[in-house]
This record gives sequence, structure tokens and C-alpha cells, in this order.
Amino acid sequence: MGKTVPSFRMVLESEITKWKGFVKALPGSSDKEAFEELMNHCRSYASAAGAAVRPIVTDAMFMSMLLAHEKELRKIKASLEKLNDKNGKQQIEWGREFENLPPRSKTKLSQERILHV
Repeated sequence: MGKTVPSFRMVLESEITKWKGFVKALPGSSDKEAFEELMNHCRSYASAAGAAVRPIVTDAMFMSMLLAHEKELRKIKASLEKLNDKNGKQQIEWGREFENLPPRSKTKLSQERILHV
């Protein structure tokens, strides 16, 4: 008899288990919760990742996380645009205000904008 090939979900859970040492070393519960949320994104896209037939499991895991983050960014952007429209403000063209600034100023300006939104 031949070997049974494990399902992607089984391989995924095995890979997640291998990261337990990393999770234990995380400093706070919010970090651990964030890690678990990332792993849940991987679990939610397991069918698609399994269909991709990628030999390296972490490739599919990272793509699942990126897809989930892209969807979240789109929701946030839509909410901001809706808020801008509702308040009658001109929509922000992201990136324009950063064009001629040195790198440290860009980071500071970005942080200030986030804090004052």
C-alpha cells in the first residue's frame, strides 16, 4: 500500500505547531492574540492554499495573511473615503505630501497624520 498524503489543513496545523516557541517568546498577550489571528487567516484560506499545490507551506500561509490584510486595508480605505465624503473634506491623495521630504520626516508626518485622523 502507498502512503497517504496528508491534507493541506493537516500540514498547516503541523506548521503552526512548529511556531509555538515563537509564540511563547512574544512579550504580551496582544502579540499572542495578533499571532493567533494571523494563523486564523491561514486556516480560513486553507482550501484555496491547498488548491494552489505549493510545495512550501509557508508560501501559502504568507499569501493567506497578505490577502487578509489587503482586504482589511480596502475596508479601511473605503471607510476613510466615506468619512471624507460625509464631512465634505477633500479626499487625500496618499503619497503626494511625502514627495520631497527626507525619509525621517516622512515617517514623522505619517505618524502625526494617523494620530490626528
